[in-house]
Amino acid sequence: MGATIIVDAFWGDAGKGKLCAAYAKRLAAQGSVRAGAGSNAGHSVFLPDGSRVLSRMFPLGWLTTPGPAMIGSGVCVNPILALEEIERWDLGKRALIDFRCPIIRPEDIEAEARDPKLIEICSTQSGSGWARAERVLRRGVTAGQVKELDRYVGDVAEKVNQIASDSELIVEGSQATFLSLYLSDRYPYCTSTNCTTAAFVDQIGLSWRLIQRVVFLIKCLPTSVGPGPLPNEMSPLEIEKKGLQEYGSHTGRPRRRVREIDWDLLRYSAMLNGPTEVVLTHCDQYDDGMRDATDPLQLTARMRSLIDKTEQSLNVPVVALETGKDKDSIMWLF
Repeated sequence: MGATIIVDAFWGDAGKGKLCAAYAKRLAAQGSVRAGAGSNAGHSVFLPDGSRVLSRMFPLGWLTTPGPAMIGSGVCVNPILALEEIERWDLGKRALIDFRCPIIRPEDIEAEARDPKLIEICSTQSGSGWARAERVLRRGVTAGQVKELDRYVGDVAEKVNQIASDSELIVEGSQATFLSLYLSDRYPYCTSTNCTTAAFVDQIGLSWRLIQRVVFLIKCLPTSVGPGPLPNEMSPLEIEKKGLQEYGSHTGRPRRRVREIDWDLLRYSAMLNGPTEVVLTHCDQYDDGMRDATDPLQLTARMRSLIDKTEQSLNVPVVALETGKDKDSIMWLF
C-alpha cells in the first residue's frame, strides 16, 4: 500500500507516461494522478499496433488499470484539452479533476504568445505559467467554476490519500527536476513550478507519510527541449550521424542531447528527490543490443556497466530498463 512517485532526474523526455502505465499494471494500482505545471508537457505511450496515446492532462495509468485518472489541485487545467481527452478515451466515469485546479483560459495562452520574455526563452505558450501567475495574484478561475467540468470535478486530495492508504496509487510527475522554477540552475529557462518528488506530493495534496517508493527515471543519453545550459552536449550533426534525433511530444521541437550522463548533476538530483529505485530509460539508444529486450538474460556487458556505475553513484538499486518504444519493452530486474 502507498504512493509511487515517478520523477525525471534531468530535463525531461524520459518516459514518465509509459512508466506510469507500467507501474500501475505491475502494482495493480487503484488510481493514478497527474502532478506538475499543466498542459505544457505531453506524455505518451506507444501501443503494440504502432499507434501512440498522447496526453497533456490526464495520467496514463488508465491504460493498464481500472481506477480513476485524476488531476491534482496544483496542476493548471486547459478545459478544452481535458474534455477532449475524456471523450477520446472514454474516461467519463473515471476522470476526476480537483475543484481547486487553476484554469487555463484562452487569454492566458494569448498573453504568453505575446510576451517577449516567454518568446525569448522558447516557452511552450500553453498558458500554464500565465494561469499560475493569475492564481498567485488571486485573480484566477478554478475548475470548480467551469460549468463544462461540473461532472468531473471533486476533491482529488481526499481521493489520493484514501487510495494510497488502502491500496496503490501512481503519481505521474511531469517535466523534470532541472526544469524546476526554484531549484534549476538554468533559470529563466525553466517551467512555472518545481518538478521534484516533494513538489509533486504537494501539488496533489498527498500526505508524505503515504509515500511508498520514489521511482527515479534516468534517460541513458539525456535530452532537453529549448535553450539553457546542457553539459556534455552533442552537436546537431553528431545527433544526426548517430540516428538519435527526437522531437518534443507537445511542441515538435528537436531535442538536444548529451554524450554522457553528468554524474555530479545526477547525484545532486538524487539529493533533491530521494529516490528509492531507478529505472534507466531509452536503453536501446545507449546500446542497440538492448532494443526491445525484456529478459534479464539479454543484458549486455555495456548496459551492465552503466547499471553498476549508477548504483554505485547513487546507492540506489536499478530495478528496470526501458528498452524500446512499445509499452511492453521493459526489462524488470527485480
